[in-house]
Amino acid sequence: MQNKVGRLYTFFRYIVVVLLGLAIVLSFQFRIVALTHKKISFVVMVILLLSAFLIFNIWLFIFQKLANKKLAILLLILVIAAPRLIWIFLMPTKPVSDYLCFYSYAQKASQGFLKGYDMTFTLFRFRFGYSLFLALVFKIFGSSIIVGKLFNVFLSVVLGLIIYFTVDYLFGKEAATYSAILYAFWPSQIMYNSVLASEHPFIVFFVLGLYFLLRAIKEKKAIFGIFAGVLVAISNHIRPVAVVIIIAMVFLFALKALCKDFKILKSAILSIISYVITFYTVGYLIFCLTGIPVWKTSMGLNLMIGTDYTTYGMNNPKHSLFVKKYAYDFQKMHGEVMKIGLERLKKETKKFIAILPRKHAIIWGDDSFGYFWSTFKVYKTTYFVNLVKIHPTIFYMFSQLYY
Repeated sequence: MQNKVGRLYTFFRYIVVVLLGLAIVLSFQFRIVALTHKKISFVVMVILLLSAFLIFNIWLFIFQKLANKKLAILLLILVIAAPRLIWIFLMPTKPVSDYLCFYSYAQKASQGFLKGYDMTFTLFRFRFGYSLFLALVFKIFGSSIIVGKLFNVFLSVVLGLIIYFTVDYLFGKEAATYSAILYAFWPSQIMYNSVLASEHPFIVFFVLGLYFLLRAIKEKKAIFGIFAGVLVAISNHIRPVAVVIIIAMVFLFALKALCKDFKILKSAILSIISYVITFYTVGYLIFCLTGIPVWKTSMGLNLMIGTDYTTYGMNNPKHSLFVKKYAYDFQKMHGEVMKIGLERLKKETKKFIAILPRKHAIIWGDDSFGYFWSTFKVYKTTYFVNLVKIHPTIFYMFSQLYY
């Protein structure tokens, strides 16, 4: 049995490598050309990659020379924060679309108006998580747009430290330093700091939950499993995709039950229990504040959009018509669009399968969001803003190559 489980672990490792490799290939084939309308010279690509490799090794050398760990962490914080602070002050990004909904609701909620939300919040209830989180920050520091952006920088620094300590725990200081430096200079992550997006707090809670889950698995301590469940549940109220960790825990639960590894089995069970308790407790608190049962899933519209082969599973204006058609009725809209999505999978299976390579490239191989949303709409035009906006090809290509 142990040998079978070992082979299964190896199989999944290969699957991950294959999927990541496929994302890279598809990114070059579909995303770079689509974004820039230009093909990249292989020689230029190699030169850029070698240059990046040299720069990162210089940084690695600097960090390794710092014998004082506190000084190294301080330098790491500075390296993460500096480019992000420069960007948010030079790029006066204006909230639009979902980001405007988050900001407007958080602003009102910080003043006690918890019911005055955009009607789409009743359809996509996970929006409350980030908005209420941001409202708490606004309550303490004021509701200026720059407060939200500075909060993003703070979360980015926290995430960088979590990455460092997680990788250090798994693979040692050298790998941790390299990973943290890669994250520090990640172009789209730097640019996205000027956007009030739910991804910022979500990923902090999600990765911290993952860190404790890894410790629970390696050290077989139930307390770490409980911490993991709590953190993942909080992140799930900000973005529902966090549930993937719980799905993974169920698989782990099954594997360890087969192997009779009762210590990890205990951690797995407790992490799932703590997730359920925390998820519904936080959900009930949000319900008390807003009157909206946020634990109900909004998967219907996501399935319909994801199975739309005419748009490669991407959102577009025609999907907004469904929201108006059903007059913001949560049950009716999600029920009907769920039927449409399932019907497509059943009757148009070949068309759906045909779009999967490009869909995979869009989901996993596209790193254009940072530049796109941070420059989409600005409060004022400056020399820096003009310089950045008239050269989208450079930023898109640089973001994609770095990614």
